[in-house]
This record gives sequence, structure tokens and C-alpha cells, in this order.
Amino acid sequence: MAPLSQIEYVVAHELCHLKYKDHSAAFWDLLRLVMPNYEVRKENLRRSGWQYLL
Repeated sequence: MAPLSQIEYVVAHELCHLKYKDHSAAFWDLLRLVMPNYEVRKENLRRSGWQYLL
């Protein structure tokens, strides 16, 4: 049900956790490297993610 951009954010976020098991600065730097606009996608998910709960 979620837009592809939000799904891609979640997948990229979780894949970055394979290298960093936390939300350290290094984690966010890696996510920014693979998805430069992750902040926009993260905010969109924060605003509308509640709609996707089953």
C-alpha cells in the first residue's frame, strides 16, 4: 500500500543495518551515501506511515 519511494527507504534503511546495528552517525552517513534524499523519504513515511498499519 505504501508508495515505492517509502518502500525503497525502508529497504535501504534495513540494509544499512547489516553494517551498522545502531543509528549512529556512521549509519546515517551510509544511508545518505546510498540514498541522498533519505531525509525527505523518512519524513514522508513519518507523516503517512500510520496509514499502512494492518
